[in-house]
Amino acid sequence: MAVVVVHEPGEWFEETLGAFAAQDYPNLRFLFLLTESSVAAQQQAASEMSANNDDTGSIALESHIETVIKMRLPKAFVRSLGANPGFGAAANEVLRLVEGQNGFFLFCHDDVAPEPDAVRLLVEELYRSNAGLVGPKIVDWDDPSRLQTVGLGSDRFGEIDQPIEEGEVDQEQHDGVRDVFVLPSAFFLARADLFRELGGFDPDIDFSGEDLELCWRAHHSGARVVVAPTAKVRHRGEFAERRPDLASQTRAARNRVRTVVTLTGRARLPGRLLELVVLTLVELVVGLFTGRFRSAVASLRALVGLVPRIPSIISRRRAIAGVRQVPEREVLGLQQRGSARLASFLRSRETSTFVGAENNVRRWRQSTTAPVFAWVGVLVALAFGSRSWFAEGIPTVGEFLAFPESPRELLSSYTNGWNPNGLGATSPNPTGWGTLSVLSTVTLFRMGLLHTIFILGLVVVGLTGLWKLATVFPSTRARIAALLVYAASPLVGGAMAIGSIDTLVAYASAPWIIHTLRRAVGVATADPDTATSDLADGLLELSWPERLRRTLQAGIVVALAAAFTPAMLIVALVIAILLALSSLLALAPWRTAAQYGGLGCLAVLVGAVLNLPWITSWSWESISGPTPIGDPGRGLGALAAFEVGPTDFAYLGLALYLPVLAAVLLGRAWRLTWAIRSAAIVVTFGVLAVLADRGSLPVAAPEAGVLLAPIAVGLAVSAAAALAAFDLDVRGGTFGWRQPLGLLASTAVLIGLAPGVYSIGDGSWNAPTTTLADLIDRTLPDVDDTDGDGDFNVLVLGDARILPLQGTEYRDGISYNVLSDDGLDVRDRWAAPSTRGDDIIVDALDQIAAGSTQRAGRLLAPLGIRFVVVPKFDGVISTPADPLTPPLGLSDAIDEQLDVVAFPDLPTVDVYQNSAWLPTVSLLTGPTAEASTSAGDVSLVRADLTNATPAFVTSDHLSEAVDDLEVGTLHLAVPYDSNWKLTVDGVDIEPRRAFGVTTAFDITEPGVGTLSYESPGSRSLLVGVQIVLWLLALFAAMRVSVPLARRRVAAIDDETLISLDDAASPLPVGLDPGLDMTGSIGVIADPGFDPDGDPDADAVVAESVTAIEEEFAAERESGVDLAIDADAVDAAPAADVTDGSAPAAPGAPDDDGSDDDPEVPA
Repeated sequence: MAVVVVHEPGEWFEETLGAFAAQDYPNLRFLFLLTESSVAAQQQAASEMSANNDDTGSIALESHIETVIKMRLPKAFVRSLGANPGFGAAANEVLRLVEGQNGFFLFCHDDVAPEPDAVRLLVEELYRSNAGLVGPKIVDWDDPSRLQTVGLGSDRFGEIDQPIEEGEVDQEQHDGVRDVFVLPSAFFLARADLFRELGGFDPDIDFSGEDLELCWRAHHSGARVVVAPTAKVRHRGEFAERRPDLASQTRAARNRVRTVVTLTGRARLPGRLLELVVLTLVELVVGLFTGRFRSAVASLRALVGLVPRIPSIISRRRAIAGVRQVPEREVLGLQQRGSARLASFLRSRETSTFVGAENNVRRWRQSTTAPVFAWVGVLVALAFGSRSWFAEGIPTVGEFLAFPESPRELLSSYTNGWNPNGLGATSPNPTGWGTLSVLSTVTLFRMGLLHTIFILGLVVVGLTGLWKLATVFPSTRARIAALLVYAASPLVGGAMAIGSIDTLVAYASAPWIIHTLRRAVGVATADPDTATSDLADGLLELSWPERLRRTLQAGIVVALAAAFTPAMLIVALVIAILLALSSLLALAPWRTAAQYGGLGCLAVLVGAVLNLPWITSWSWESISGPTPIGDPGRGLGALAAFEVGPTDFAYLGLALYLPVLAAVLLGRAWRLTWAIRSAAIVVTFGVLAVLADRGSLPVAAPEAGVLLAPIAVGLAVSAAAALAAFDLDVRGGTFGWRQPLGLLASTAVLIGLAPGVYSIGDGSWNAPTTTLADLIDRTLPDVDDTDGDGDFNVLVLGDARILPLQGTEYRDGISYNVLSDDGLDVRDRWAAPSTRGDDIIVDALDQIAAGSTQRAGRLLAPLGIRFVVVPKFDGVISTPADPLTPPLGLSDAIDEQLDVVAFPDLPTVDVYQNSAWLPTVSLLTGPTAEASTSAGDVSLVRADLTNATPAFVTSDHLSEAVDDLEVGTLHLAVPYDSNWKLTVDGVDIEPRRAFGVTTAFDITEPGVGTLSYESPGSRSLLVGVQIVLWLLALFAAMRVSVPLARRRVAAIDDETLISLDDAASPLPVGLDPGLDMTGSIGVIADPGFDPDGDPDADAVVAESVTAIEEEFAAERESGVDLAIDADAVDAAPAADVTDGSAPAAPGAPDDDGSDDDPEVPA
């Protein structure tokens, strides 16, 4: 019985039916199972088949699939499934529709064309080899001289090992009959009794992997699985093109891992799971080197996906427990040792899909060894350049601040409604805090390790994104050039030296933004054989759901980048506009340009929505940062050389601009398109960086490194385009100016790598050993060592470029930070929310600058400011050898204050102590408590602030604090906020404003006080909404599906179509097709017959099978219908029951001993 599952066949289906009809095996019946979409697509399929010159074309136009089948196979049975449960579940219907233990099932896809003798040869080999399953040699549909598979191997992790190389020519090198572990489900023969005892295919595997699971169980039962290469079958094998929604690596990995955990023995299962975890981690690393990272991620997702499927896995293991008839060590002996996937990763050749002008083609791609060496070299260089950091830790230079010790603290800070940065305020907290807490799971919550991995990982993420973007070039040489140019950019060393996370985030995200946008548009790797054509882009035809899914991926990239560097939202928008305009300039299709612009804007919108509600607190200053004092003075040359930090021989990097020009002049077709796009990015962002450096823009611009990162991407893509143009457009042509220019561009790439290579020699990226943050921390006293003085704040004043954190602009280039005494951590790098307290600081600074007060300390006292720090040097931007000009007169004006006293002279910072300060949490009594009820500068200057004692020392907003309180006023040095709660002996105290700006509680009775911050209910709601939005975006972008119910197959008429046990004839003596799973003998065997030792065994088999065939042919010619009752057939619905042919195989006599044909119930 041949079982053919049909799903939306094309014009080739007519050829498939013709091949089935031409089989020379006389006892072959057909059962066609039509999926739901096949029924719906019958008219369309018929129209496609009409394109044939066959004289049945006109009939096909007016009929449907069933009629087409009946035209070629009049006695075939056709059934409509009413659904599309997958190949395995659909093929299992044969267990209900066909009765009997004898005979065979031949399972077929709808896109195969067997040779006329294929079925007969498979039956012969099944008898000869005493096999349970036997498969043919499968060759290419269009070119039968090319092999597809001759059986498959598998390792213990379920990875398929394909011994046939892509496009391998059939020279009979694989024509020996042999045992294999897997037979492709496209075409194979199975004993009916074995298939029934196995329970058919796994119904929970819809697509991909059903053949592995069935064959694995067959091995457990003791049955042989062999391949008979003399039987040849052509196969189209275009599953990815026919069902792109199902041909996913994630689905295949999920089914593979499920098969492993359900079929591995109980004793070996724990070790196998551990091996899977280790192997998956190794695959992630190796996949990164070889460009197969997505496959490794699919394996990781499949492994994690086991957790919610544990109940179904346990149920499945119990259901198949009876199948295990042989020791598992015997099954393991049939599997390949080691990992088939890792072996395939390291093979020297692979194929890739390229996009041509009219269709997609698969061609050999160059050796993968060179990319592996390039990646290893880059990562070794990164590790070598950071070697001091591995030993001594990352210095707290710039934004490289330590992570909190506990990820729970970081997560609580994100979900809490209070933002402690600056003076503190109830404000939406940065999305980046929540992101870092989630990332801590990667390092098993070891925050120090996460700190190192995060900073160095940003470089690796950027390089990975650039490598993915460079896949638009089919040349491995061009991809490697792009990788090396981007890796060697002085931007990396400069960002490391100054501690700029903003620059590293831009470096990491810029190539991913361009890559995800071009994927959303459908721009793919162009076919190198179209080099002489005018193909502007290799464009894929994408459905709108798929296009939107890819746009969502781009939006997630933008959202992640903006979570750490808000300016990337603007950068991404500019990139999208540039890609659209440059595509028009390159004469690409206008739809491509429109999609770049439209989908890019949509991705930016997604990035903004995913950062809600934090984005509502943004201001332009928080995006761009404050303006520094005067002209930054880098100049065009320094910017072009990416000198954002100390870089030796940076001028050599200017050589990388030559390939930008060369790519435009040398390139043609899609090389020219990408050359123009990259040049547009380089020129536009270069102009913006220069104008920002000169202060010529109407608004403040982000720091230089953020604007230079897209330029680095543009230079890398230009280098790849130049080399691709040299390979395809210049080399081999007539000698002229193009050849020297191409050679110069290649040489310029090598020269441009020098600064980046040289920067790794220091081992710490030239970062200072003593940082400004460390100096401030060492200079100021710890709270625990202040003899009960209480908590305090620090006001840092100076040039925005050397402040330890992103400051708030005052005026005239002077900015300020407010730091707490808790020490700095990574949360402090995000801009502080603007509050009423900032007005108090600005007013005090105005009076200091105007000389209108000598009591500025009192003006700052309600804010808990105990120290004022004016930095001179930071060791990076401002050094003793090359200092920045300090704010003119700032230190002198502070020296004039009577209540602000200077510390002994320090070489790097000026430190002043405010003698009138109030602790950040203090109990005010007497005149000080009374003074807190007044507001204004005059009352503060005159107030007595000496009656204050610290309270709730070291308390914070994340937990309740308890302290004994006396009668007085509890003062909090935070802007007034009613969300702060105080209870004394369980009695709530209402807050009020103190000094017109801060928060206070009047205590009328002594007692035990409890101070806490109570987040607004809206904050929890907004956090919940944001988390849901992220989960929805991730699920949609990753095409994650969670089945909520088991798949159902529509009800089919359950009448028996065929009985394989009818009309039995004796089997030839001496042929034993093997024992079934219960150990009973399937046919009469001659114990003295040894097919392996008889030189005439093949002849005996052939003669025996021929005898069977002749016997059944005679019965058929006599008009005897061995299985089907004509009346029952006529009574059945026309769409479900058709005439039958002769039985598939001889069976045993009926139970009553007669050979009469039983009636099939209607």
